[in-house]
Amino acid sequence: MRQTVNLYTAELRPRKQHLNARSALVLVAVVVVALVGAMAFGQWQNQQLQQRAERIERQNSQLQQAIDRMAKEVEARKPDPELEKALARITDTISRRQRLLERVDSLASNNDSGFASRMAALARQVPSQLWLTAIRLESSPPRLGLEGRTRVPERVPLYLEQLGSEAVFAGQTFRDFLLTRPDDEDASGEWVAFRVATHPSKEAGND
Repeated sequence: MRQTVNLYTAELRPRKQHLNARSALVLVAVVVVALVGAMAFGQWQNQQLQQRAERIERQNSQLQQAIDRMAKEVEARKPDPELEKALARITDTISRRQRLLERVDSLASNNDSGFASRMAALARQVPSQLWLTAIRLESSPPRLGLEGRTRVPERVPLYLEQLGSEAVFAGQTFRDFLLTRPDDEDASGEWVAFRVATHPSKEAGND
């Protein structure tokens, strides 16, 4: 005898559950909250990026200000043209005196009738902006003749006055004195040639 049992009853069949209005509202609310959260997170990230960009911009501005300040300091440290000219004049004066002193040293080994002492006195008293181009020294009788150039004519009598304070030239008087504009003067016309001597020279007699 065979018996059949039906296990596929109505109670065991799958049932279709319909989504009610409350569940739908809950689902919509969850989706909305998720979207709002995502938007809020994205906005927060944007704010962070914006703040970082502003910090970088401020840093760049500070760096630019530092660069501008350093550039001004470097510009301020550039040599003044007038100071450079003054330094060049001083250097030239020192160079001329050094050359005279070197000549004195060469004469000192055979000090011929006081030439070395007189050359040393000439070198010590040369003022700035005055150049000697010729020196004539005679020992018997003692005579002195000088030729040179200057941009400041007033320096010539000053130089002669200073020479008078030297013991080797004490009592000597410059009787020949001449100031002229050299033929080869530059376009500026600033140069003045001078010639002084304790005794009139042959050239002075021909002038």
